[in-house]
Amino acid sequence: MSSVVDAQLHILKQFLRYAKHTEYGKRHGFKDITDYSDYVNQVPVSTFKDYAEFLDDIKRGIPDLIWPGTANKFAISAGTTGKPKEIPLPDDRKRSDVTFLRKVALSYLKQNPWKLFKIAGPHASLPGMIEKDPNFPGVMFGEISGFLATFAPPLLAKLQILPADEAVLMNFEDKVELMTERAIKSDVRVFTSLPSVALRFYQILLERTGKKSIAEIWPNLQLMISGGEPLPSYKKHLQKLSEGLDVHYIENYGASEGYFSFNVDQDRDDMKLIVNNNVFYEWIPDPSSNKEDLIHQKTIPTWEVELGKRYAMVVTSNSGLWRYLLNDVIVFTDLETPRIKVSGRVTDVHDAYGEAIEAFHVKETLDAVVKETGGVYSNYSMGVLLDDTHPSPTHIWFVEWAERPRDFEVFKQKVDETLISINRSYEIRRKGKAIAFPEFYSLSKDSIEKWQNEFFNVKAQTKIPRMIHDQEKSRGLIKYAEKC
Repeated sequence: MSSVVDAQLHILKQFLRYAKHTEYGKRHGFKDITDYSDYVNQVPVSTFKDYAEFLDDIKRGIPDLIWPGTANKFAISAGTTGKPKEIPLPDDRKRSDVTFLRKVALSYLKQNPWKLFKIAGPHASLPGMIEKDPNFPGVMFGEISGFLATFAPPLLAKLQILPADEAVLMNFEDKVELMTERAIKSDVRVFTSLPSVALRFYQILLERTGKKSIAEIWPNLQLMISGGEPLPSYKKHLQKLSEGLDVHYIENYGASEGYFSFNVDQDRDDMKLIVNNNVFYEWIPDPSSNKEDLIHQKTIPTWEVELGKRYAMVVTSNSGLWRYLLNDVIVFTDLETPRIKVSGRVTDVHDAYGEAIEAFHVKETLDAVVKETGGVYSNYSMGVLLDDTHPSPTHIWFVEWAERPRDFEVFKQKVDETLISINRSYEIRRKGKAIAFPEFYSLSKDSIEKWQNEFFNVKAQTKIPRMIHDQEKSRGLIKYAEKC
């Protein structure tokens, strides 16, 4: 852990010296901070609303507000609901993202040197869109995957069958259509995409060509690179659609706020936390699902975390974010060379009826039950209804199946029993019949797309939310899904 301490404290001290003359640095006395304890005492945990006052001035070109210099690029958050947040991308952040990409590539090639010549061929990717800000000339905003694609080295950029600088200017539907036309005619070796978009794109390719496997379209596909969503939830489904191929997978964990970890090991699903690339991490043990309570909980540095415990992540980065609270739940699987898993969302919880079902409960339940009953799932979500047709609160489980469980009635019973066994609040209300037995619906690619098009502004990184809190949206998804 000594190397972790050294690397992390070096980043923190460097940031504080560099940014002490910014507006944010002056407000919080950066020049007087000498150690981590001072930093915690003088700088509060922050959320996006703490930076909203600076955004317009940053876009106008006013320098040295939350980070030295200026920024004319902004990454919008790709969250499931709510108004997008805009995170500044100064040049320092761009250099860190390029360094992250280099670390990922070198780590993979070091473990798989024989793949170097196999991946030398056409590459395909579906990055997010970048747009001009109509209110601020010269300012661009968009999804971080779009900006990252444009940061790629020229050599890799030339391998793309749809150049990044062209792809990022297209809306999602047009981009998928053009990529489909080119992909069918190309011997693609590397594919980069969000897992959910990759799944949808695979299905489109197979429908369009009438083939049974991606192996018949891209017989030399070697590598898939993904991020933005947990790959393990989709991997089995992707492998099923590409049966006959020995595809390697690289998973990146990053967001508009920064890139944090990656995994290139084909035999494990946790990720290496990058502690030496301009992100300083803090962790909130046993995070509250109430954000107002959460921001006042104690934080600890990376060198004090424990294995297997649930943490919320707090980051300080060269986007100008200082002790910024993210909404992901993290579990450490290794401490010496820190490795992590993302196990859910901190504040994604159904508790309108006292059930306190968190997103990680849903995934934990699905994983346990399909292990017992069989089945392979990819997309999933949960809503809750209380209306004329549901006189008691009823949780609605939506699941997209690559392979359905052998006995679906047994599956439904096991889901209810398992959730009862891991969630005391749910157990009390189910046994008291305050909450009804759950309902189950199967999703398809078409049902998800129709629902998203009706209720959301669909973009490359639009995701199906793990928890649906709007009952109208739950009823809308039921309309397109198939009851089990």
